[in-house]
Amino acid sequence: MPAKPTTHEPLIFAWNARDHSLWHLFVALLLLMGAMAGFFVVFRIVHPVAQRLPATPYHIISLDPADPAALALIHRAQDRSFALLGDADVSRPQVAALLAVRPSFDDYQLRLQAMPPAVTPARVPRLFPPGTDVLPPVERRVAPAPPAAPPASLHAVISAPLARRGGGSVELPGIDLTQPTRVQFRVAVGSAGQVITALPLSSLEDPVVMGQLHAAICGLHFAPSEIKRIEWGEVSFRWEAAKQQP
Repeated sequence: MPAKPTTHEPLIFAWNARDHSLWHLFVALLLLMGAMAGFFVVFRIVHPVAQRLPATPYHIISLDPADPAALALIHRAQDRSFALLGDADVSRPQVAALLAVRPSFDDYQLRLQAMPPAVTPARVPRLFPPGTDVLPPVERRVAPAPPAAPPASLHAVISAPLARRGGGSVELPGIDLTQPTRVQFRVAVGSAGQVITALPLSSLEDPVVMGQLHAAICGLHFAPSEIKRIEWGEVSFRWEAAKQQP
């Protein structure tokens, strides 16, 4: 079978192409060396030049006590008064060389000043003699007594499902409940209308009041229901003013 013609170009080695990557690398190295030299010039470290102070020479003189002139110089240096009195003043009588300083208050004497004369108080005339009523008498007003609050009674408020069977509010006499908003019961009512269970959702600190409320709720009666065997509801409490009869 004849060979199938191929569309690919034949592999031909390029003899005339030369690789110039070495020259490129050499040129890049030269540019890098120039950049580094520029950095060394720009960011070179310049150390401050230390200023040298001029040195003052000192001389040490050694005095020999065996030498009379050196011994006299040693005695003069040990004498504390040689700077105050010179050689010419030794033969003169000693006179106080310091100036006499007299303070300005040397002859001053403390003396008492004359007392100021007593000031006679000026008598101010009185517009009103003592014991006189300045303001006219005012009649005393008696504040009216506040109206007596109408008597209130504690009522048990029954929730909507059970309110249809026994009324929305039932009076509970003889129970002193101070915080009615904090007490709430959940009750279960049977089909005959009796309270099966009364569970307190929140309780007070006084167990006597809670016992009275539990007994009062268990004594409630509702209308019988043939549809529901057990119906649950909630009972809360509130104080209501008694209605006054005309």
